[in-house]
Amino acid sequence: MTIALVALAALGCGGDSAGTSPGTVSLSIWGEDYIADQIPPLTGSAAGFENGWSVRYTRFLVNVGDFTVAASDGTAGGALPAMRVYDLKTTAAPFAVGRIAGVPSRRMDRVSYRIAPATAASTAGNAAAADLALMQSNGYGLYVEGEGTRMGTTVRFRWGFAQNIHFESCTNADSSAGLAVPSGGNVDAQITVHGDHFFYDDLQSETARLRFDAVAAADAAPAGNADGVVTLEELARVDLTRLPSTQYGGGDMSRVRNLRQFVEAISATVGHFNGEGHCQERVQ
Repeated sequence: MTIALVALAALGCGGDSAGTSPGTVSLSIWGEDYIADQIPPLTGSAAGFENGWSVRYTRFLVNVGDFTVAASDGTAGGALPAMRVYDLKTTAAPFAVGRIAGVPSRRMDRVSYRIAPATAASTAGNAAAADLALMQSNGYGLYVEGEGTRMGTTVRFRWGFAQNIHFESCTNADSSAGLAVPSGGNVDAQITVHGDHFFYDDLQSETARLRFDAVAAADAAPAGNADGVVTLEELARVDLTRLPSTQYGGGDMSRVRNLRQFVEAISATVGHFNGEGHCQERVQ
């Protein structure tokens, strides 16, 4: 994965002790190069798709908000509650979301946000009006379109997801919790969305591989209609037990039995914090 450069050094300013003046938190959102550009084939030690595939997104819409900064002792920091729709395909760099002022200058170790179905109350972040309407009319929290390519063959996909996903207790890449707000200063925070997760072949492993073969094959008969576009309905017809035993595992396989259920389950993991930082996911 590409690591986001979001002034992580600022996280250390102010340390864990309280300062004398409140600070601010500036929030951005980014999908990294994997969404803005493409996910390449696996080459040498560089991450990428198995078996020569590459994937390029054409739309990557997310309805995100309820960004909250707080501390585990009950100290409130502030929030940016508005739910807004962003097209991360169009953001070649982190896109500014908003700023929280008057945050206590100390370690705020409870940072959270939410990706949820768009409603009439959702507004456009940087999304076009037609994209906002698409998300609202279908109740999507995530919507992705793109194409996988290998040796002259192109297979497209269009998937919409309606889960209400809470990303809580977010940590940084170094496992430090939340944000250290400097006295009288500013700290940057970033909601980072990882587009490669949709193509992981394991629900839990940190060494999951990126695969597109089973997705591409879902469009062919008997599972699909061979029209060149893979839908979630076609993925639902792919029984995971018919795929290689070393692929598409790692979770509760009594509930995740087909490729659609697998992709829906792993879609709940796309949200990260400050690049490679992790959050606890809770799906409602």
